[in-house]
Amino acid sequence: MRLSMMSQNYLLAPIQEGPSDYLVKEVKLAVLGTGSVGKSAMIVRYLTKRFIGDYEPNTGNLYSRLVHVEGDQIFLQIQDTPGCIEVQEDVAQMLDSLSRCLKWADGFVLVYSITDYHSYQSIRPLYQHIRKICPDSKIPVVVVGNKGDLAHSRQVSVNDGLQLANELGSVFLEVSTSDNCQGVCDVFQYLCKEVSKTQSSVHGGKRRSSIIPRPRSPNMQDLKRRFKQALSYKVK
Repeated sequence: MRLSMMSQNYLLAPIQEGPSDYLVKEVKLAVLGTGSVGKSAMIVRYLTKRFIGDYEPNTGNLYSRLVHVEGDQIFLQIQDTPGCIEVQEDVAQMLDSLSRCLKWADGFVLVYSITDYHSYQSIRPLYQHIRKICPDSKIPVVVVGNKGDLAHSRQVSVNDGLQLANELGSVFLEVSTSDNCQGVCDVFQYLCKEVSKTQSSVHGGKRRSSIIPRPRSPNMQDLKRRFKQALSYKVK
């Protein structure tokens, strides 16, 4: 089996700065899968249905929002990857841009469509590549069979999804983005909880959001000194 991707480069992580006035946890998730499996729809469905208010995606297909999960305040970021992965024969290699996304994320959603067997076949190579880039077995992965409302066009059975997830040591959920928001919410809520638990064990509790460090204020004394030096050179 082979995974190929379109050659165009795409920016996977220009990340906005998170809240800094109170302690929050950061959770960074990446959603991967072939084209037309409903990755973007899942993300938008989760954010717009579960939370009230206007919703605007960030540039670079990076979505962010402050959420609450079991009493924790979480600055959640979800990276939507391009749906340009195609299943072919004989190779399982990803471009550097995808690897950058894998290194960035704390947890992963691997999505296939129950109406597209090829999209199901892509899950195993994607998972193997995740473990190659992120060998830490504590990083949670959820396998999702989307478009559960299209059972009349089903090409992948529930048992197929369960068997694959069991082999990969992952959680499995079959959802319908259009009909059942709760299933979609369960996917992201589960990952938020799992990542949060891992962070708590590593860091010993909550940590302040620090996605992009703010630049230091300039040293005014140093600037004045350099300005005087420049003036003296001109006088000479």
